[in-house]
Amino acid sequence: MEFIEYLQQKHVLKKGERKLKEISINQYVNRLESMRRKGIYNEEKQIDSILEAKIQKCYCDWKTYVTTIEHYLASKNY
Repeated sequence: MEFIEYLQQKHVLKKGERKLKEISINQYVNRLESMRRKGIYNEEKQIDSILEAKIQKCYCDWKTYVTTIEHYLASKNY
């Protein structure tokens, strides 16, 4: 499933999730693209301590970026 489609349907696919607004979906997509552009995220299959350290070094609100990758990886399983 494509990442955008997953974010649009996340509330249906996972019980207890709320529907994301379009602006939030765009923010997730932009964060993922930003990490790819900067060479932080290179299609790793899981989040390890090295990846997390790269994110922490680059972004003050790093937990949001980790969540973005978690959602992206989840989208790959659908």
